Amino acid sequence: MNFLQHCCLVFSSVLFTTLPTGVHVGRSNIKSVAEKRLPLIQRFLKSLFDAPEEIAHSDLVYTFFHPLLRDQQEAKLEMPKIKEVKRQPSRDNHNEIGQIRLSLQYQRGVLTVMIHHAKGLPMLQGGQEPNTYVKCYLKPDPTKVTKRKTKVVRKTCVPSFMETLEYRMPLEIVQQRRLQVTVWSHDTLQENELLGGFELDLSKHDLRQELCDWHRLGSVPRN
Repeated sequence: MNFLQHCCLVFSSVLFTTLPTGVHVGRSNIKSVAEKRLPLIQRFLKSLFDAPEEIAHSDLVYTFFHPLLRDQQEAKLEMPKIKEVKRQPSRDNHNEIGQIRLSLQYQRGVLTVMIHHAKGLPMLQGGQEPNTYVKCYLKPDPTKVTKRKTKVVRKTCVPSFMETLEYRMPLEIVQQRRLQVTVWSHDTLQENELLGGFELDLSKHDLRQELCDWHRLGSVPRN
């Protein structure tokens, strides 16, 4: 089943621009075929991104458009000048630090934190895209025993993680903590760079009910 069929199945109340039979939203190495597909796909994408926010920013859409390593390699070969025109975001503007989507719930003695996606992350110095990972703590935690982190998603400002982090501890202890979430860029040669983060006061939420939302990233202390 292709992406259009998935969208029509999951969001049955929305009328998307359809693609003629035989035209698939896929990858092709034949330039002429790709050029013929382009206007059709553009109309479909316009109808998709004009849809309500819960559809245009759904997990289905983010997961589909998350770049694969092969896509990134092809982009470097075919469009070498793109990065030259990307503007370096100002780290002083909190609106440009980005957002992260996560969900959490406490069940059967375990606090589960699901890291979904991030968007709008800033470029690194020199115009490079970050190699992103997410780190979590339950504060206060002076010995860092609650440190959890995701795998690294390479070279993108819109990473998709879809990873689960777990904390096995009593609910009454969890409710006395703050969940600190930070987004980092991994560097094998230099110190990892903190891109931004936020804290969530767990005492103010019913953790037995799933919480799922986007959170704005801001300045937080390094850990």
